[in-house]
Order: sequence, then C-alpha cells, then structure tokens
Amino acid sequence: MRNRIKTLIATLVAVLAVVSSASAWDQSGHGTIGHIADRHLTPKARKMCSKYLGHSLAYYASWLDQWRYSDEYHHTARWHAVGIKDGKLVPGQMAGDISDFLAPLTMDDHGVARMEQMLEQLKNYRNMTDSAVTVNLKCIIHMVGDMHCPGHVFYYGLKQFEMTEGGEPARFHGFIDKSYGRFNKGKTSDQFYDKYCRLTKEEIQEIQRGTLADWVIENTPLFKECYTLLSPTIDYLNLPEQNKFRLKEITDELRVEAGFRLAYVMNQIFK
Repeated sequence: MRNRIKTLIATLVAVLAVVSSASAWDQSGHGTIGHIADRHLTPKARKMCSKYLGHSLAYYASWLDQWRYSDEYHHTARWHAVGIKDGKLVPGQMAGDISDFLAPLTMDDHGVARMEQMLEQLKNYRNMTDSAVTVNLKCIIHMVGDMHCPGHVFYYGLKQFEMTEGGEPARFHGFIDKSYGRFNKGKTSDQFYDKYCRLTKEEIQEIQRGTLADWVIENTPLFKECYTLLSPTIDYLNLPEQNKFRLKEITDELRVEAGFRLAYVMNQIFK
C-alpha cells in the first residue's frame, strides 16, 4: 500500500509539472484575469456564478489546465488554441506547429468555436443540469484568457521558435505563458488591478465591444509583435531593454482586456 501511495504521488507530481509548463498565462496570470472579471460582474451574474461554481472566477481560472490531461477531459486539449489563416479562425495546427495539442483537426475544434458552442448552449442554462452549466462555465473562464495569449494563437506561415533565457532552453509559447510572473513578480491581483484596471465606463465598454472572434482578430498586431520582440538567436537577457518593456506592456494589456471581456461574457450569460 505504501509503495502504491508513493507511485500515485509521483504520478501526480509529474502531471502537475506538465500542466504548469503548458498553461497559458500560468496560474497567476489566469487568476488575475479571473480577479478582474470578478470585480465587474453584475449582481445577477455574481449570484449565478456563485450558485454554479461555489467560488470566484479567479478560483477556477486554471481549472481546465488542471483537468485537460485526465481521461475525462483530454478531449478538451485542442480547445486552448486557435489558428488564423487568410484572416479566418481555424484549428491551430492548420496555422502553426502545436504538436502538444492532439485532438482531431476539424473546423469547429478550436477555442473560439468551442466557446461559441458553449455560449449557445448556455442561453438555455435554466433547462440544463447544474453540473453541465458548471463545466461549461469553468471551460469558458479559462478559454477567454487563452484566446488573449500570444502563445496560444497561431498563424499560417509564422512558426513559434526555440529560444533561450539566461542560457536555459525556452520556447516562445512557454516564455509567454510565464510572462505574468516575469513582469509582475510579487504583485498581487489586487495590486495589478489597482495599477492597470482603473478605467472609465466608456473605456471598458470599448474593450468589451465585438465578439469572441473579433477580439482575437483585432489583437493580431499585438500577438505578432511579440514574435519580433523575442529572438531565436539572441538570449532574452541580452535583448534591448525596450524590447522587454514592450513585451510587458503587451502582455499586461492583453490580460486587462481578457479580464473585462470575461466579465462581459458572464454578464451576457446571466443577463
């Protein structure tokens, strides 16, 4: 029995290590997005989210990453990414090299298409089982964040690359995922909010305008700019300081947008 417990613990540790290395925005970044959204829910949306989730949006912000490698939810692995080809959203592998995502290549099997399907189902949430509503909400909470992550949006003809940071191997995808901790080290979600999220009602409404697909497409210049700021031949630590500062600006801006847009999505579900 003791050996079996040791084996189970070792397996769990290995799974968690994989999850932490493959999580868009990582737990702190996703948690901050959820925290922003929590502060902008309508009273009804807050009440209904509490009913179905039992916790804040921030609490479940990384839930899908934690469960994607389980047998029950492995089919969601492709839902964390979207590709862009000829100005249209497609499955990520049609646009870039994402061998980590192993689900079938179908036109509706990418993050935005899946969220659109879930949002359509949730229009009828009163007639769904509580468990079905809860799972859909947990997925959407995470996936809105993913769709604002430059490492999870792929482009036809533009490959993500291997790089180094302090001489250690890194990859564009993983580097971007860890950007919150790199650029906001020691900063709590409240501190991040106080610094970057004190926007006017009009500014928030402008961020929230449009659809899920619109949000991805309109952020294309920011996503692509991240490729030009990093380099496969120059170690990150040796890049010009203006490159590092601009990377912080972009990734912080995208998290702010994701937080306000997640609030909008939840408010629309429970309007």
